[in-house]
Amino acid sequence: MLLKSLEPELTHLEGNVLVPAKALSYKTAIDGSITEVIKPRTHQFENGLKAKLTEEFKKQKVTLFPTKHPLFVSIRYGLHAKKEFESLDLDNRAKTILDALKGVVYDDDRQVKILLTDKVFLEKSSESYVLFSVKFLTKRLEKLLERRMAQLRPTPV
Repeated sequence: MLLKSLEPELTHLEGNVLVPAKALSYKTAIDGSITEVIKPRTHQFENGLKAKLTEEFKKQKVTLFPTKHPLFVSIRYGLHAKKEFESLDLDNRAKTILDALKGVVYDDDRQVKILLTDKVFLEKSSESYVLFSVKFLTKRLEKLLERRMAQLRPTPV
């Protein structure tokens, strides 16, 4: 029952790609104001993913997105290089994906109520990938997931 209700509204695979981290640096202007600076490679990835999804939705006449629903997002990074696998920082990579989906899949990443992200080492592969899925959260599904996740959480002392 839980597995059937977890079938996503959107699944997307980007092959032969390494998602850039959402690494921010800060630049101080002469007037003392501070500006966040995001690497151009991160912007290129985000804009490229937005364009791909927008085109895909147009071709398939998808009308579900962008949605205003609360969401469950799952992101898996498959990495073929041991060094990348060991050094990959999940939270910064997830931020890049979540920001890329904004405006195309959902209005704002604050709609993401549950985020599941993991990485796997692909020792027999020659390329990496990122696979993500988006599921609309109903009250019923949210309660089911909350019960399951509660079993994994440590008990407060």
